[in-house]
Amino acid sequence: MIFQGELIKNHTTIKIGGYVKYFSQPKTLDELIYIVKLARDKDLKIIPISNGSDIIFADYDLDIVVIKLDKLKGIEVYDDLVEIMVGEGLPRVAIYLEDLGLSGFEYLYGIPGKIGGAISKNAGAYGMEIKDLLLKAYIVSWDGELIELGKDKLNLRYRDSDVLKYGVLYKALFKLRKDSPESIKLRRESLSERRKLTQPYGVFTAGCMFKNPNGYSAGRLIESVGLKGYKIGDVVISNKHANFFINLGDGKFDDVMKLMDMAKERVYENYGILLEEEVVIVR
Repeated sequence: MIFQGELIKNHTTIKIGGYVKYFSQPKTLDELIYIVKLARDKDLKIIPISNGSDIIFADYDLDIVVIKLDKLKGIEVYDDLVEIMVGEGLPRVAIYLEDLGLSGFEYLYGIPGKIGGAISKNAGAYGMEIKDLLLKAYIVSWDGELIELGKDKLNLRYRDSDVLKYGVLYKALFKLRKDSPESIKLRRESLSERRKLTQPYGVFTAGCMFKNPNGYSAGRLIESVGLKGYKIGDVVISNKHANFFINLGDGKFDDVMKLMDMAKERVYENYGILLEEEVVIVR
């Protein structure tokens, strides 16, 4: 089903964004192919999202097609090989595979995203990145054709990839390591507790705003220039972790942009380091 004039802030974790021309949540591969071809025929840009984290949309009308992939679900296990649809959430995947004695996703358990976004941004935590588990990606090309690509073609790098160069990801194949469910659970719980102590939970945020510069923590840099807790409008830089910007309820796109610009300027003035956005900005 395709909707016109959908308010996109209702589909993002930071709850900011205006109306988009078309919006779809395909439940099958055929539906996904249809909407990709429709966008191609209308010469409209496609923005795929899964959980709506790690992305911020402008809060004015946008002449784009947003495809939310969270309804494309399914996990198939073949010994230590696992095929996962892009709409599956990382926490659910981690628990499901933990029970089967398959290790790898417990490191990504605390990331509140889904498989699609995790691959596109090469999500990682505690020394593990999703590229370490990925074997192959299944993609609907921008022409609506099905293609399979080995991970080497995706140029998976620190919080980025070339997935969108090819089209819309719909499924991926992973190779995991066998271990006891008890050992996997202990690692997951330990890492989850560490994350809860250092990052904000239960608030409207897009996740980390900036990539960590080589050898530095973006959050610590922003904190060191006096911006922890700084507020513009209804958006505030988290007191718990300064690389998270929180929408207190009525935050605006311009508020976020001003805070991001301020953080970049102050860090550059003090350290000569230019922070690079980790979140995707759509305007």
